[in-house]
Amino acid sequence: MLKTISILVILAAGIFAFSYFYKPSRLELTSNMIILKAGMEDYNYPYSVIKKDTKEFSNVHIEQYSLQNETEKFIFEKAEVDGLYEFNNNSKEVISKLFNAKNMNSLFEKNGLEALQLTLADDKRINLFALISDSNQLNLLYGVSDTLFSKTIEKLAKKKAEPINGNFATKPLTLWSSEINDMNGVIGSIDH
Repeated sequence: MLKTISILVILAAGIFAFSYFYKPSRLELTSNMIILKAGMEDYNYPYSVIKKDTKEFSNVHIEQYSLQNETEKFIFEKAEVDGLYEFNNNSKEVISKLFNAKNMNSLFEKNGLEALQLTLADDKRINLFALISDSNQLNLLYGVSDTLFSKTIEKLAKKKAEPINGNFATKPLTLWSSEINDMNGVIGSIDH
């Protein structure tokens, strides 16, 4: 009896410690704020919407927002796949295919939130935050200036980001396709 109680107490303490120290990352759009959270640290961007587009494919729903704050413009995208599909668990492969990136520099990753600097096929450079959650939702924030990107990384990861002369994004740059074959490596069926 004492052994069983001891095991239960240790198990409860382990669950409590895990829930106390593990803080899931967030990258989400609220009514007037973009919230980035990595562990205990967070950074928020106020914004206003310039334009919102919705795309529907047979297996994926995409919302694309063109946003601006006081000094810059950027893009937020939220993609969700239907119940029988999931995003590839290699987020760098997903990002590479969606942006047709020829070069990718990862600055930090914490609990699924990644900060990346991409060089696209047309040599345009962009700063990007990405979060794949539960393998069925992908959130992207890109086109953020080097200054704001660096401040955010410094707050979230406690390290400096080297500037890349990143471009603002005034329109979505992702290459979503209605053909599932074109999305090979991005989205897959869970009933393989």
